[in-house]
Amino acid sequence: MKNYLYDANQVRYELHQTNEGKPYNWLFFPGGPGADSSYLRSLVDELKLSGNVWLIDLPGNGSNIVEGYSENFDQWVRLFPGIIQQFDNPVLVGHSFGGMFPLLFPELENYLKGFVILNSAPALWLEEAVSYSKQFDLPDLSKEMQEFTLNPNSETFKAALDACMPYYFPKKTLKQGKELLSLVSFQYQPAVWWQRKAIESNFSAKWIPQKVPTLVIGSKYDCICPFSLFKNDKRFQRSNVELLFIEDAGHMIWVENPSAAKEAFKNIASRLGEIT
Repeated sequence: MKNYLYDANQVRYELHQTNEGKPYNWLFFPGGPGADSSYLRSLVDELKLSGNVWLIDLPGNGSNIVEGYSENFDQWVRLFPGIIQQFDNPVLVGHSFGGMFPLLFPELENYLKGFVILNSAPALWLEEAVSYSKQFDLPDLSKEMQEFTLNPNSETFKAALDACMPYYFPKKTLKQGKELLSLVSFQYQPAVWWQRKAIESNFSAKWIPQKVPTLVIGSKYDCICPFSLFKNDKRFQRSNVELLFIEDAGHMIWVENPSAAKEAFKNIASRLGEIT
């Protein structure tokens, strides 16, 4: 049984590790949205990060079920900056949606010591994903995705998620990846909210880190969030932003290439600002 902390807004915090070294607070936010942050434990356990390592779930996400959030996820926009501001020396690590969402908040420039964006996107990603995935001869997922869009519920969400698996993992780790995600609690309602919000607002990054040491990681076999979305976005071609492409990895880089994940986090740790 994990020990969770909750704030007044029912944001859930799991202090997963405390390690020796500089007292950074590493804040891990999961993808989806809808996916429980528990799957990120398998990444954190590969790393040795100095300070505290937190796994954070917004209310109504994953197993952090909160009554009244099924149609009210716009509250996440109000809550998110305050989550970061309450920590000393915060380093934000966002995977997939967890890396997209922070890009809507320019005020984070004033609070973060560092930022890691894992297999994510700075703008609408589906068109690029369709184009990029063609080279890998993957099964068509349009039917399942359309059914979920038109009739969102637990069953259509599960079918859509299953259809996405070959787009997350290369063939050699597909079984392992499916087993990992089968243990994760999902809620379909946040996915519906983000799908609609991203399209209606023509999602694009409102914040490009100006001075915050930032690492953007993409990988060859990630056919959901192609690395080209960041590589070709001139806004992220900055001296404080490192773009790292990993050949032998998919949407969850630590599944195929934990050594590359360790090295990447070691490098960003060396670039972090001074403790104040």
